[in-house]
Amino acid sequence: MENLHMKEYCSQVQLTVNVLGFVMVPPSRPSPKTILYLSNLDDHLIVRRRFDTLLVYNNGSDNFFASQNPVKVIRDALSQVLSYYYPLAGRVRRAEDGRKLEVECTGEGALFVEASTHNTLSLLGELKELKPSFEQLFFQFPPTAEVEDQPPLIFQVTRFDCGGFVVGVSFNHCLCDGRGAAQFLKGLAETARGETKLSVEPVWQREFLKPQQHLDRVRFQHDEFLESGFIVNNNCSMQQQMSNVKAEDLILASFFISSDALQSIKQPIAEEVKEHCTTFEVLAALVWRARTRALGIPLHHAVRLLFAVDARSAFDPPLAVGYYGNGQYLACACSTTAQEVVNGSLSHAVKMIKKAKMSVNDEYLRSGIAFLEMKRSCQEMTDVRTCVEDAYLTDWRWLGFNEVDFGFGEPLIASPISLLKTCGFPIAFLRPPKKKNGVKMVLCVPRPAFKALEMEMHSLM
Repeated sequence: MENLHMKEYCSQVQLTVNVLGFVMVPPSRPSPKTILYLSNLDDHLIVRRRFDTLLVYNNGSDNFFASQNPVKVIRDALSQVLSYYYPLAGRVRRAEDGRKLEVECTGEGALFVEASTHNTLSLLGELKELKPSFEQLFFQFPPTAEVEDQPPLIFQVTRFDCGGFVVGVSFNHCLCDGRGAAQFLKGLAETARGETKLSVEPVWQREFLKPQQHLDRVRFQHDEFLESGFIVNNNCSMQQQMSNVKAEDLILASFFISSDALQSIKQPIAEEVKEHCTTFEVLAALVWRARTRALGIPLHHAVRLLFAVDARSAFDPPLAVGYYGNGQYLACACSTTAQEVVNGSLSHAVKMIKKAKMSVNDEYLRSGIAFLEMKRSCQEMTDVRTCVEDAYLTDWRWLGFNEVDFGFGEPLIASPISLLKTCGFPIAFLRPPKKKNGVKMVLCVPRPAFKALEMEMHSLM
């Protein structure tokens, strides 16, 4: 009984963070005073926002850097690495047309926040819950603040009483995607460890994706950017209930699937599809079905699975190594009815996902960029509608966030925590803790749907 009371007490403990100071960290060398172009993939409503990355470090006593203050180590390295990534030290502003965004390289710097807490890292657990108090690990601008009124890069380093610390990094999504952000953080970590040269030199080159008036035109429908009228009954009570869900009513449902279990699922699907199936394709099909069932989406409703595809190598020629802008493209697997996903075979869902991935080629990408240009010229900014019929999936396993070592060891947890609070009820694939072989799947769902989702996932696995 005593242990039970202790568990209940721990679950009620709230994180309390004390902010110790703010400072603007400029590049260590003067940056060019220039205006930089943002591509259409950098500048549409989907990315006109911030995304937060949470890195949790243990700082064990056996580490060479254990006696160092992580705040000073990271802050000093930040100034140096910003001399290479100087656009992140500038400011986003509106162009003369008032609609498109661009970057003014002012050299003002990144906002750096130092904080502390008397709590221990054990309070965070594995970030299975979206506790409102965890938002204190990031510097928060007012919700009404426009993204162009904020520094593109914001750091907060919070030291815990146990000796561990958390790095909360907030990026303006217009300047980089997940892979670009990880590239920047790994370069920052290399500098913090004393390296004198970055292993990957940053490349801007957003002009490469500028639409060519006589060459690029809209050739496809681009469902990924459209509100396609998927809801047959707009008065559906389920839709109304889901749209009113608040962040505190959401829960992170976490599932781990071992490599052995995954192989037993993949093999029969690959035999039925008659071609190689990736881990991503199989798990995407599995969670798409489980989520659709658990949320009780009516079988006659159409559903979509939207997921990011790294398009850097899909362009012709490919984007340069070191390109840190938005090189991810939103692929869209569409099903005319939820019944097709819920009652159809997993191999059929895998085929739909494969088709969506294969569609992302140079011709389709150039068409998408032209589509966004057309919408802007018509003063119709394009966004992806948020509704329960649309499942958003992000794969963080190979971006590199787990490898960001500032000299204190690799992070215990690397989480796209903000992505799990936006874009409806999204899904993320993460690398599991060390010494575990497999995939960690995290789904953000309304609390009432958790039990149903848990049952669906266990039955499918």
